[in-house]
Amino acid sequence: MEHKVIRKTPGQDIASPCTGICTMDLKNEYCIGCYRTRLEIGGWTHMENGAKLTIVNDLRKRRKEAKST
Repeated sequence: MEHKVIRKTPGQDIASPCTGICTMDLKNEYCIGCYRTRLEIGGWTHMENGAKLTIVNDLRKRRKEAKST
């Protein structure tokens, strides 16, 4: 599995991690495509890049946990 490194340069917005597989896992309460919660998905365009980077790091953990179960 390839991992992308996200680097922020001035004026560059962090791209959405959406994969186009938009289905919510009701047990874990996140999307099975991008691993974001409904609040994270809905608020993405309004978030500062620092908050987006925090979410991206959380997504890596969620993805790893989901694949290990």
